[in-house]
Amino acid sequence: MDTLPVLTLEHRKALVVGGAGGGIGSAITHSLAQAGAHVSVITNEASHADSVHSEAQERGHDIECHISDVTDLKSFTATIDSVIAASGSIHHLVNVVGGAEVSDWSRAKDYELEMFDRILTRNLRYALISCQRIASSLISESTAGSIVNISSIATRSVPLLTGYGAAKAGLEAMSRTMAAEWGQYKIRVNAVAPGTVKTPRAGQDDLNDAAAKIPLQRRAEPQDIADAALFLLSEKASYITGQTLTVDGGATLGSAGDNLPEFVTNPKIREQFN
Repeated sequence: MDTLPVLTLEHRKALVVGGAGGGIGSAITHSLAQAGAHVSVITNEASHADSVHSEAQERGHDIECHISDVTDLKSFTATIDSVIAASGSIHHLVNVVGGAEVSDWSRAKDYELEMFDRILTRNLRYALISCQRIASSLISESTAGSIVNISSIATRSVPLLTGYGAAKAGLEAMSRTMAAEWGQYKIRVNAVAPGTVKTPRAGQDDLNDAAAKIPLQRRAEPQDIADAALFLLSEKASYITGQTLTVDGGATLGSAGDNLPEFVTNPKIREQFN
């Protein structure tokens, strides 16, 4: 009996920006290491670095952690360069850092430029730097590679998230442009757009009511996003570039059961189809 093909990154080097913290980034870090990659992580908190490093060792993996704040563009650039200098060409890059704090939520008519700039720096500008640095190294050494940028379904308009949605939409547009320009160098660039995910930051329970409006009836686990990223980085996706893979359980299809014709919502009729 034939076995199913496995996704492997054996003998490859990967960098996960935001690859700690117990959420999507950590799941991606561990998945890449499990697939055989030598993984380097950039995070802004030493405690997160210690945690993900310890977890990796418990799983029999060895990862390298670097501390840097992506909003400090000069320092972040230097960190990226030092990772490349120490490891050589990085074959795979995943940009995970992003998000918007509650303090960054605002109606569009009241959105402040300072807030907008802060969101762009945290969600978009740093990714330009890391993509440029990694791609330049690959091109100079004539080495193929793949990049995945973590976006969000907020690109499709979510009230109060004017800046965040715009930044993630920009990230997807930037990914497509890079894919078009770097394809000739055998560098693929894609994005993953998660829906609501159970992370320490988002909370495990506060958003559980949202699951009722998702066709698959659950919020995503961080591993769901990690699996999508691993696929796009791997050779199993060797002919996929410039795409955004939405991983939202069908949330963007519309709420299950909503907007149905009145005769369909009639309980007596619906009973026949349950």
